[in-house]
Amino acid sequence: MKRTTRLLIGALFVVATLLAAAGCGKAPEAQKLTIWINGRDSFIGPSEQQLPQEQWYISQAIKRFEEANPGVTVELVVQSDAYAAHQMFRTAALAGNAPDIANLWAGQFIFALSDAITPITDKIPAEDKEKILGWETDTVGFTAGNPILGYPTPDNQLCFFLYNKQIVQEAGLDFEANPPRTMDDFYAAMELIKNAGYIPMAADEAVDGYAYYFFQIASYWWVQQNGFDPILAADRGEANFADDQALLTALEAYHEIWKRGYMNEDAATSSDSWSKFLSGQVAMVPRVSSFVKDAQDALGVENVGVIIPPDISDTAVIKGGTIGGPGQVFVVSTNANVDLSVKFMSFMNSKAEVLELAKFQTKVPIRTDVTPADLGAEPGTVLAKLIDWSGSYVFWVDNSLSGPVVTTFNALLPQVLTGKMTPLELAEQLDKDKGAQ
Repeated sequence: MKRTTRLLIGALFVVATLLAAAGCGKAPEAQKLTIWINGRDSFIGPSEQQLPQEQWYISQAIKRFEEANPGVTVELVVQSDAYAAHQMFRTAALAGNAPDIANLWAGQFIFALSDAITPITDKIPAEDKEKILGWETDTVGFTAGNPILGYPTPDNQLCFFLYNKQIVQEAGLDFEANPPRTMDDFYAAMELIKNAGYIPMAADEAVDGYAYYFFQIASYWWVQQNGFDPILAADRGEANFADDQALLTALEAYHEIWKRGYMNEDAATSSDSWSKFLSGQVAMVPRVSSFVKDAQDALGVENVGVIIPPDISDTAVIKGGTIGGPGQVFVVSTNANVDLSVKFMSFMNSKAEVLELAKFQTKVPIRTDVTPADLGAEPGTVLAKLIDWSGSYVFWVDNSLSGPVVTTFNALLPQVLTGKMTPLELAEQLDKDKGAQ
């Protein structure tokens, strides 16, 4: 009997040892990620924000990540003020209580936060480096070989005009066959729309203390005249913004459209341009691609069109494009679980998740292995046009300017719009502030 007991104990010991060696029966190690998500222009579309949180794309993506990684939980925090989130992130990181991951704006916005961010250059899987575009926008100084500070969010966000086809047709126009490509044609089209009893364009140019979408169109007009080099030279202090005729010309057009009554009079203070567009009061709005699906849901897929900005002059060196690019990024804080954070960012940029996101928003993916056919982009559709335009964008000006300059630029633009400040006065103020770095 004793021998039998000894044999049984010995057998149990061997089985237990084998199980331990194989990791069987061991509960997954509990790990937690905290993530800040930009509540504007990112993973949560305007209409999604009206739904219960569990119905959001980002919430469902997080659930899929947790299911694929037992023991991991992800806490989602939505930052409603995307601009302020950058300084909040730095303050939290320096205090040691930042989120593991933050969804911020790429380029100069994160370069200025390098002391709060963990570079991930050597952590990025080789397949991601190969199949995802936009790494340069998250590389310090936009220079290859410098530290990579984050993952691009999985879309090439573009800025363009959404328009109501019914209103445009009522004004005697056909933007599908004959979109306005010169400033004169653009003004003439808006005059016809105004005479038909509609507001030609609506914009909110001071949301969260930050210039919104119409200023992006004006920024494109600035770049397209002479390219980026003169702008960046002035930003570095090697030239003066006040001497940049391209900037002054773009800002004069920016003001002229408001002055002629082609947009909502309260554009410098309003926050309801989107609701006006969805209710059929406005012919067009400057927006980015995350708004397309909501417009189609409200107005009907067949009634929503898109056009790019007209070229500001015949002599512009860049024509037929718009402003855009991978303007948002995931970064990892200095107090983060770095390996798990990179795993999550890679998951969010996977082909499977890109296709899931496309079910919620009209997106132009930055993965090279996602085709228009994968997205169901039929020729002539809004998505097909966005995909086509994504090959000829100029990168966001505000993501390319240094902190003091972009802060001044955005703060004062609404005054230029409404004529309370001249374009030259704004340019001179940029020159005064650019050295305060």
